[in-house]
Amino acid sequence: MDQHNDFRATIENDGVVFGARSSTFAPEVIEIYGELGVDFVWLDFEHMGPTPWDSTIFEELTRAAEVGGTELFVRLPTGDPSLIRKVLDAGVRNVFIPRVDSAAAVREAVKATRFVYDGEPGERGMASGRSRTWGLGGDDYIQTEDEEVCIGVMIEKTTAVDELEAILSVPDLGFVFIGPSDLSVQMGHPGDKTHPDVVEQIAEIREAAHDAGIPTGVIANDPEGIEAAVEDGHQIIRLGGDLASVKSVLTERLDAVDHLR
Repeated sequence: MDQHNDFRATIENDGVVFGARSSTFAPEVIEIYGELGVDFVWLDFEHMGPTPWDSTIFEELTRAAEVGGTELFVRLPTGDPSLIRKVLDAGVRNVFIPRVDSAAAVREAVKATRFVYDGEPGERGMASGRSRTWGLGGDDYIQTEDEEVCIGVMIEKTTAVDELEAILSVPDLGFVFIGPSDLSVQMGHPGDKTHPDVVEQIAEIREAAHDAGIPTGVIANDPEGIEAAVEDGHQIIRLGGDLASVKSVLTERLDAVDHLR
């Protein structure tokens, strides 16, 4: 298996990556995304999809990503170190943890992705899964994994905001993704992502992350919003998904021919 991670390389070199969600979890969709030039495929195992504890699911998904020339971007349901290790061993290189509360929990999650962490032994275990080409990986497997795997967190709770400075100082934290929907709920404005307090809080999170040298990500679904996000310094942009695209295209076409029914 090719261990190189274009996603991590791009954001660490101040580049921007554009991705799309696959709600179908279909290898065919992932491969097509790659052929279209999508940089990463957002797979949400927190709110939908199959269980991420079944590592065989990731075998076809990671193969499809390799064939298409894209990267998987996997939102796990929890920062459980055992789950993180299992998903990485199956060949996934980019994971992010939702609803984090503390720097201690973030550090524990990041440490689970590393063989060597902050100058000491990490909590990543040796395995013979797809990431190591079923045990046939070369002598540089350990060093390469530490150099290529990327883990981030979602900042979407007020408890995380309270510990933001400490979270951003966790060694090897790859990025933060800002979750405005859950943040609006936590701040007492459920679903109102444009509430002035929520907008201000998002800006403060962004600025703190950038001051700490941590890349940030957001969702932006129209060209103007995407351009604004990039101008604000965000490097990870989710710009749509399979089901929303199907709905948009087919609705437009059906409306155009409705008079022929």
